[in-house]
Amino acid sequence: MFRYFGGACADLLLTLISIVILKIYFETFFEQDKRGIIGEFFWIFYFMWQFILGRTNVLPAYINVMINVFLVSMLCINTYEGGILQKIVFSVLINTIWMLAEFLVGYMFVLCGIHYMVPQFWGSLFSKLFTLFMIICLKKFFQNENVKDLSNKYNITLLLIPIGSMFVVYNTFMLSVDINKKVHIKESLTSLIIILLINIVIFKLYLVMSKEKELEKYNAVYEQQLELCTQHMREKENIMMDFRNARHDIKQHVIVLIEMLDNNQNESAIDYLRKLINIVPLNNLGISRTDNIVVDSLINAKYAIALKEKIKFNVDIHIPMQLPFYSADLSILLGNILDNAIEASLQVTEDNRYIKLFMKFEMNVLIITVVNAYNGKLVKNRNGKIVTSKAETGYHGIGLESVQKVATKYHGSVVVETKQKVFTIKVILCDLS
Repeated sequence: MFRYFGGACADLLLTLISIVILKIYFETFFEQDKRGIIGEFFWIFYFMWQFILGRTNVLPAYINVMINVFLVSMLCINTYEGGILQKIVFSVLINTIWMLAEFLVGYMFVLCGIHYMVPQFWGSLFSKLFTLFMIICLKKFFQNENVKDLSNKYNITLLLIPIGSMFVVYNTFMLSVDINKKVHIKESLTSLIIILLINIVIFKLYLVMSKEKELEKYNAVYEQQLELCTQHMREKENIMMDFRNARHDIKQHVIVLIEMLDNNQNESAIDYLRKLINIVPLNNLGISRTDNIVVDSLINAKYAIALKEKIKFNVDIHIPMQLPFYSADLSILLGNILDNAIEASLQVTEDNRYIKLFMKFEMNVLIITVVNAYNGKLVKNRNGKIVTSKAETGYHGIGLESVQKVATKYHGSVVVETKQKVFTIKVILCDLS
């Protein structure tokens, strides 16, 4: 009875260590999903599986590995936020590192003349503690890093490395143990350590690739900014040319007006003035005239698209020439919001299409509000978040995710309201520097 109770306590300890390893590991790379209910179920299920596995290990090793990979993947998918393939890659990676740690401990036992299957508890304990040590080291290295999800092709490519590692190390271990020669065991141990390091390097590789993706995204945004600014400067140059041409004609216009007034032709003079007003070059400046090149360029570009699509576009903007926010972030934020507003407006009839943009900067706080018509239907992902229905999302991100990231970066917030086919989004950015 005492022996059974002691064994149960030992298995419970090993299971708890397994839970701690996964908690530390996943919280290093992912944000926890706020839903939590399904995730809690998988945590309980995984706990039971680990405890049962410790009590009755009757299945073949490769079956246990497959079940463990599946459960850890499902646990990560249903507990943390992020791309599904990214979660699978990191789930397979932790299982691979865990498995390599077990083989490493097994090699140590064999080199000490102990059969690797005999000290089952101690082997499992040492391998888990070694895995925990590596995870804590990873946490120290990655705790301040923001690992972005990669495209499917990169995730699948990286996934092949840990899967191949498990297969190679398992067969190498079994062959070297069967031969039972220290020289082969030492060579196999060296190979295992190299493969373990390769799998650890994947984390660094994933981080570098995600940063490259983020840099590529911002480069695309900057290119868009340059294009918009160039267009904006061209428009101003055309306006200046209009001013220059108008200056040559202004004297003649004044002479005509003076002659009309001298002859008491007041009505004719008023009509003449009205015609002059309609050809004033300032009318071609665009809808946004804040002298903030990034904001004006982007809003005027979207305004041109809206006019082409017969969307009523009204703005009320009160911002200074310089804002304390990165231009790329403003482009991402405004570009996403206005693109989505235009897209939503195109889903309704021409008579009902409209966009209203309000911007105000006061007390180091920027408030952006966009109100637009929509058809009353929203596309949401599995997490309940609103996403875009466009086939090509470009570098603006998916749905409002990029908007939320920019708001979070500046300690702000995003509020979305939908009422009677009116979509309203309000974004607040704070300058705390």
